[in-house]
Amino acid sequence: MIYLDYSATTPVDKRVLDRFCEINANCYGNANSTHQLGREAKNKIDIVSDTIRQMFMTKQHEVIYTSGATEANNLAIKGTVYNKQHLGKHIITSVFEHPSVTACLSYLHNQGFEIEFAPTNILGVVDVKTLKTMIRPETILVSIAAVNSEIGIVQPIDEIGLMMKSYPYVTFHSDMTQAIGKIPVTIDNVDLVTFSAHKFYGLKGIGALLRKTTTIIETQIHGGRSTTDIRSGTPPVPLICSMQKAMELAIKRLDSQYRTVFGLMTMLRAKLAAIPNVIINSNECCLPHIFNLSVLSKDAQTMANILDNSGIMVSIQTACFSGAKRSDSVFRLTNDERRAQTSIRISLSYLTTFDEINALVDVIGKEA
Repeated sequence: MIYLDYSATTPVDKRVLDRFCEINANCYGNANSTHQLGREAKNKIDIVSDTIRQMFMTKQHEVIYTSGATEANNLAIKGTVYNKQHLGKHIITSVFEHPSVTACLSYLHNQGFEIEFAPTNILGVVDVKTLKTMIRPETILVSIAAVNSEIGIVQPIDEIGLMMKSYPYVTFHSDMTQAIGKIPVTIDNVDLVTFSAHKFYGLKGIGALLRKTTTIIETQIHGGRSTTDIRSGTPPVPLICSMQKAMELAIKRLDSQYRTVFGLMTMLRAKLAAIPNVIINSNECCLPHIFNLSVLSKDAQTMANILDNSGIMVSIQTACFSGAKRSDSVFRLTNDERRAQTSIRISLSYLTTFDEINALVDVIGKEA
């Protein structure tokens, strides 16, 4: 079995799983309870939250735990616009967002909000100067993902955040799900940051929204105060502690893992470039972990099935939106219908081997 779908989800690190089991066995109190076991559970969460803030080098963000990035994105976006809709209904985003953002914005559009897309250059990168000209008095939210999940385009979040400081009445949200654990991120100038643990070798079912404490959002899940006024529910202490462990490990090995993945991607790019009917869609502005290509002779699902039958697992589009006949992200980047219909996503990890890359290239070479 060759797994090349790490952007969809990663295998859990044994040390993360051990942490989850340890907390599950020894710290089983409800953190909302006021008795001793409840206080112990709440104290664990407080320590984890402080540690996460330290890892992000921020003192100004609250950590709100969610079931994952999809919930976090919905809470960030809906919570912002419902709180600020009396000020305006104008939202700016990009055409390279995750379905949990685009579907949320589509829902809001049907409720009367105006959604506008920031222009991008030929490489898919948001034009910050033009984005600045799009901001109006009635703009309430700008939402730009740090890394596109399908092609890997890295957006200039720091530059956008610095520009947004001139518009303190506009909330800036960034979905950093595909960035955290892969590249360094800074969040000082980002009001709302979202991510999910299972993208960096953590467990499924836990994610977070980091909220700058000066940023007000409206509650979306009601049921009484928990660790925060913004998100109700019994805190999943073992999952929360396991996410902190996964993040700690990911940040510790960030540089070495990036170098490993970059080397794998460089080899893969060179080998695929020599195969007729193969076009590489990921460019120099993309994360090396996400590698998108089109095999022009085969529709995407057909090629994915061929690889699957050979024991090689890849994605078509993003795992959360793999039912369409073409990749909208690839079409928006290339303006080429055939490339969009035949694109597949290969996502790499420090666990990937050169032998696995060679096996992938062999199958593609035979089928292209």
